[in-house]
Amino acid sequence: GGYRAGLTIGHGSTVNVRCELSTNANPIEMSCHKGNLTPPSIPCESGLRKSRQELEHATPTPTPTTSVRSRLEHNELDEHHQHHDNGTDEHGDDLKMCGHPSLTDGALVYKNPDHAEIDGAYDSGTEIFFNCIPNAAGDRQTWRIICDNGQWIGRSYNCENGTCLFKNNEPNVVSFYNDLEIREDIVEFPPGATIISRCVDIGKFSMTGSHDRTCIHSEWTNTKPVCSGLNQENDYAMEKAPTILFRHQNGPIAQSNNGKLIVYPGTTVHMECLWMRRFGNPKWNVSHSYKNYTEGWVTEADEGRDSTLEYRLSVFDAVAEDSGSYSCMTPARHEHAVEVVVKAINCPEIPIRRGLIVNTNDTKLSTRVLLSCSNGNSLIGASELFCLPSGNWSALLPVCESVECGDIPLMANNVSSPRVSVLSREVGGRAAFSCSTGYGLRGPTEAICLPTGEWATPFPTCVEVQCDNPGAPQNGYAQGSAPYRAGDVVQFNCNPEYMMQGQPIIACQDNGRWSGGLPKCVQACSYPGTAISGRMSSVKFYYAIGESITFTCDAGLDLRGSKVLKCMKNGKWSSAIPTCVTNDAPAGGVNTNKHLGTMG
Repeated sequence: GGYRAGLTIGHGSTVNVRCELSTNANPIEMSCHKGNLTPPSIPCESGLRKSRQELEHATPTPTPTTSVRSRLEHNELDEHHQHHDNGTDEHGDDLKMCGHPSLTDGALVYKNPDHAEIDGAYDSGTEIFFNCIPNAAGDRQTWRIICDNGQWIGRSYNCENGTCLFKNNEPNVVSFYNDLEIREDIVEFPPGATIISRCVDIGKFSMTGSHDRTCIHSEWTNTKPVCSGLNQENDYAMEKAPTILFRHQNGPIAQSNNGKLIVYPGTTVHMECLWMRRFGNPKWNVSHSYKNYTEGWVTEADEGRDSTLEYRLSVFDAVAEDSGSYSCMTPARHEHAVEVVVKAINCPEIPIRRGLIVNTNDTKLSTRVLLSCSNGNSLIGASELFCLPSGNWSALLPVCESVECGDIPLMANNVSSPRVSVLSREVGGRAAFSCSTGYGLRGPTEAICLPTGEWATPFPTCVEVQCDNPGAPQNGYAQGSAPYRAGDVVQFNCNPEYMMQGQPIIACQDNGRWSGGLPKCVQACSYPGTAISGRMSSVKFYYAIGESITFTCDAGLDLRGSKVLKCMKNGKWSSAIPTCVTNDAPAGGVNTNKHLGTMG
């Protein structure tokens, strides 16, 4: 009674404090120790109900999608409700109330009439039921939340039955929708869509989670599947369950969408459990007692198998009674099981369609059918089909359609547009292009009729042809002037004492190239001269370096001089031409020489 606001409390002193307007009349003792009060403060409650605004300010109202603290099943909610009902009489004033919950789109809110709303707040233990507005099919879903000491517990679903986003990013998991594998990374599915999943290899991976999930209220039901590698994927670690390998003979096997091994009747299946033999023998367990199956390590007689690693169980000539669970347990007590279903799966027979060619009429499980069209028709649809474990073909049956290509859209009376000659308008047919004289094609020389009924592009154009300046040979010159258009010719000549090697005339072609290469002018010997009463072995304007000519005289005349002349590197003959003289003419006599004539 002696303390007033502003007075100092000494070290070791105590003060009794009581809240005003409090329902609790007992005072609280506060002590001072080295300048600090213990307790530092006391809460004062008036005992009156707080207003709705105060409650909302003090305790934020959770939203159905982000503020759910935990999800309770109906029996758990009932236990909470019963617990709070039993304790309301004794401790009702000590429990916090909940503010008004947020409404969900398309939902109607009802509260338990046993717990009345007080100024926009709800007592602890109050249950609120949500009823979705029925959809077109009449489906309706109801759920509830409960106030637990100031917090709403439970989960509010979205009443709008929207789409679900599927992320195909889980490794070693393969998922199916409507019996088709989902290959895209992200896919949006409609409400009610069901996805079936399994491991990519049911013998090498073990799956946890659900095989089936359905899109309901924009969320996927059940647990997302996860596939974990077994001992083969983990360097044959002893703490991992064993990998099971499958081999088959005399019939097909396949993995179903939900992770079962489908075996066609009459097929022989070998299931090999992988375990290091030096650590003991595994044990095969079968869920039925139809027969006792032989098991044991593979032998060296099994080509390509490892007798130190593969412990086999074989099912010969499988029948329906062989169906069941086959599990392999290691000496380390780790186990992996495979569900085997022996069933004659056959897909529908492929009907005969005009022009459709199939490579097989077999419809058994896992059969692959290749399809094509005759007479150049276009195949509309898949070119191959697989018989799936569901008994359905992997795609719809394609059809063959007769396709013809129309006219090629080219501008008429335009020098840049080529002329077209259509050889065939059927699929695979060709159209040839050409240009007028002086113009050449730029682009493909022909177009092919595609299965779409269109000609393959691009189309060529016609451009005026010009050839590059060919130049002139060394020690020679060219006759002609640029520009050189298609059909123009150039003539080459060599300087005196030189002869030409190559074509003396070339022409500019429609493709912009010359008809021949540039000739060469090489040094040579000119014609040595004329003579009478004799003959030369070769008569030309020019003789190549190193070339020789031989001289002879007519009957009754003698050759005076060198019989053979050779063209030297300097373009000169090795000697002067010889002469023909009479037999009785003295050497160097006058009027007795006769010039050599050409050898005829």
